[in-house]
Amino acid sequence: SGLSDTIILDIISNYLVLPNRITVPLVSEVEIAQLRFPIPKGVLRIHFIEAQDLEGKDTYLKGIVKGKSDPYGIIRVGNQIFQSKVIKENLNPKWNEVYEALVYEHPGQELEIELFDEDPDKDDFLGSLMIDLIEVEKERLLDEWFTLDEVSKGKLHLKLEWLTLMPTAENLDKVLTSIRADKDQANDGLSSALLILYLDSARNLPVSYILMDTLFS
Repeated sequence: SGLSDTIILDIISNYLVLPNRITVPLVSEVEIAQLRFPIPKGVLRIHFIEAQDLEGKDTYLKGIVKGKSDPYGIIRVGNQIFQSKVIKENLNPKWNEVYEALVYEHPGQELEIELFDEDPDKDDFLGSLMIDLIEVEKERLLDEWFTLDEVSKGKLHLKLEWLTLMPTAENLDKVLTSIRADKDQANDGLSSALLILYLDSARNLPVSYILMDTLFS
């Protein structure tokens, strides 16, 4: 049936989105937990700064008069999705927002950004952008204006940082100083360290009486 086909396609799609993976152990000495839950290759810090010369999608007098747009952005890295705030009636919006995404498999993976004009019914498309994460890792820092694709005009200002994970805290003070020194962007909530917790198993958990009441009511 159509519903079954949709469920199957959703399951397949979830496995195709990084960093999901199917683990098949080939030797007994390998820790399965390390294969199923690997340590990230790095952290991508995305400074979603501003855009210029976007298309005006809001019209008046049945399309005769061109207006402005209410732009916002959708940012994707693998299966991590972020959405910016909406800037009302502005073709040169300034967001000054920062997002951080864990990157597990960067070969072949891209940073995907789409801009939209918020509308009461259906949001209008304002352009897109795709950046190879290999290039970001190579440069370590990119601070550029990027021309938007699939539209006639518009460009987006991004600052992208590739952060490598260190096994010790010897550089932590330097990282904290760097975050405090950067006054140009919004720094609230920027990470200086990453805590990775793997829960292997649990035993003798208390019985949920709410569940028992539901089962035997």
